[in-house]
Amino acid sequence: MTATSPRITVVLITHNGAGLIEQALHTVLDQTLASLEVVVVDDGSTDDTADRARAVGAADPRVRGVSQANGGPARARNRGIREARGEYVAFLDHDDRWSRRKLEAQADLLDRRPDAAVASCYSALVDEEGRTLGWRIGGNADGDVYAEMLEWDMVSGGSVVLARRSALLATGGFDETLPMRSDWDLWIRLARAYRFATARETLVGYTRSPSGLSSLPERMAAAGEQVIARACSRDGTIDERRLRFLRARDSFGIACLCLFDARAADAWRYLRRSARLTAAPMLRSPRRWAIVGAIVLLTLLPRPAYEAVLGLACRWFFGLRAGTRFEGLASSPRA
Repeated sequence: MTATSPRITVVLITHNGAGLIEQALHTVLDQTLASLEVVVVDDGSTDDTADRARAVGAADPRVRGVSQANGGPARARNRGIREARGEYVAFLDHDDRWSRRKLEAQADLLDRRPDAAVASCYSALVDEEGRTLGWRIGGNADGDVYAEMLEWDMVSGGSVVLARRSALLATGGFDETLPMRSDWDLWIRLARAYRFATARETLVGYTRSPSGLSSLPERMAAAGEQVIARACSRDGTIDERRLRFLRARDSFGIACLCLFDARAADAWRYLRRSARLTAAPMLRSPRRWAIVGAIVLLTLLPRPAYEAVLGLACRWFFGLRAGTRFEGLASSPRA
């Protein structure tokens, strides 16, 4: 990094995001840490996304854009890594949003933790209007988290991490042959080689959209099987018992996503799939018992009653009130 280089490069990937790109750029340019650049990677948009990004860049030289033929999120993120000039790299999808302190908090964490290559944080699930849904996701990825990262995506979202660019390059970046969940695959590879750190604050608004890829449970599950298979091919210590646990844990995670979207039938389907492999993931954690309980309530209660109970539970566990604008959300340090 030269004296004139920004500390942080934000790789903002977008495809046909004309209605969202300006909001996404605002969430970056309004950060309290000003030493940054934004590389907007337009992944083959057919609308005027690129023109709108260029208009913002004309007013703020920290923004620059590159365009490529549509190749998916992994290819777009890798292009951004190659273009980056910052010591640290963050990733943002065009429909997600950040707290103003997000980059400052994570950069401070990495500055104080030279042993760590990746900084994570918590995310609040939000709807397409930016209103919180009550749920908070993300784990406490601190230190050597390789074993736990194999079990579940502790980062929980492509818009969460701040990573040292040197570590991203050394690890090979995102696997462009994976159709989905290439972010989890990369976090596993990074966790095997480096330590992680977590800012225990809710700094990301992760949008749950009916049209989003993460709302397609079968595709998510199939991609998870691919990620786990590739992790096993790299790590010969994973035996059949461990493999069953990893597959069961991921099916449980898909059940959680279905719960977040209030899709009870799908949640039960993946819960049963998890239990058929092994009941160990469900039996090991009281928090997972609570998830099973929430699926039961979603099934039995009328929707207004379920949402009332869910609202109380989310305020108790996460300190989040459903329906709050993410921009007005006070960061929650609760673990």
